[in-house]
Amino acid sequence: MKLHISITNIMILVGAVIFGAYLYFVGFWQVVDIIKGLDIRIALLAIAIDLLCISLFAISWKFLLKSPGIKLKDSVIVVLVSIFGDMMIPTGSISGEVMRISLATKKTKLHMSEVTASVLIHRLTLGITFGVVLGVSVVMLLATQTLNLAALSLFIFIGAAVIFLGGLGILAAVNICRFKRFARVCLTKMAGIIRRFKPSFSLENAQLRVERGLEEFQRAVKEISKGRVLLASSLLIARWFIIALIPYLVFISLGHPASYWMVLTVSIFVSMVQMIPIGIPGMVGVMEVSMTTFFIGFGIQADIAASATILTRLVMFWFELLISASTASFQGLSDLMKNAKSAQEMPVRNGDAHSCDTVQRKDTGIV
Repeated sequence: MKLHISITNIMILVGAVIFGAYLYFVGFWQVVDIIKGLDIRIALLAIAIDLLCISLFAISWKFLLKSPGIKLKDSVIVVLVSIFGDMMIPTGSISGEVMRISLATKKTKLHMSEVTASVLIHRLTLGITFGVVLGVSVVMLLATQTLNLAALSLFIFIGAAVIFLGGLGILAAVNICRFKRFARVCLTKMAGIIRRFKPSFSLENAQLRVERGLEEFQRAVKEISKGRVLLASSLLIARWFIIALIPYLVFISLGHPASYWMVLTVSIFVSMVQMIPIGIPGMVGVMEVSMTTFFIGFGIQADIAASATILTRLVMFWFELLISASTASFQGLSDLMKNAKSAQEMPVRNGDAHSCDTVQRKDTGIV
């Protein structure tokens, strides 16, 4: 535990150093002077847009859950808790998705395999829509401004690769039972190592459990209709276009309007950078450097690019950190209260108070 804390502190320090160096090179006081001219009304509108995008993400996932599914309020709560997990434990969204699966399983009557299937398809669909929107933004960039061949080739390659990998992932999820033999082989080779830590380990039982798990997961994936996947995809595509409005409005509020298609392209690439599991909580410093570099690459002046980046991060990171941390804390307190209430009601559920007293008397020999 001490090692984990020390590593976390080191990574926080690394992020702080990167952010400090970033502010130094872009010109801290110039950035401050530019930010002073921010229109607060546009800043509030940017926050509203961010809340809308979080809701769209939660609703698109809700459509992929099997009936009875999850309430809209609960889906938003689960997504916010997962966002907090991603920010605090930067593992390329793995930590957040594990939290989403765990919490959603508790809040619904669904089996964990069904929730896992919905989260996986949602994540793969998000990747595919990433590639689609990137393709649209590249076409519009070509139509509205000059784009050099190297950048164009990079954009096309990344978009095509993400779409291909996303489609391959969905295909693998639908046919996951074909990996039964591979799972059996892996368990057989690992059996000796596992028995060193758990002497009672049964290879046959483990193989049976894995096979049943794969069958349940495949069945859950196949139960998600194409119509629901298309509906979720439409909402995620809309989310990509809407979320780019945040930095776009920030540029307007600073008195330096920028191309929407340029801002959309940068927003998409920055979201890809955020998926890299570097280990710095919130990717502080790394995200600022990446976003500012992309903006400068499109011809934006350094201090303007840095100002827009910092303001965008205030909304899309610090504001989200505040509401997600508050939601996670509230959820933890709510669970404690439910557990306490269940403990108080336990005697009533198992019988009345008189029957409990009777049991106690029998234990002591008094009837």
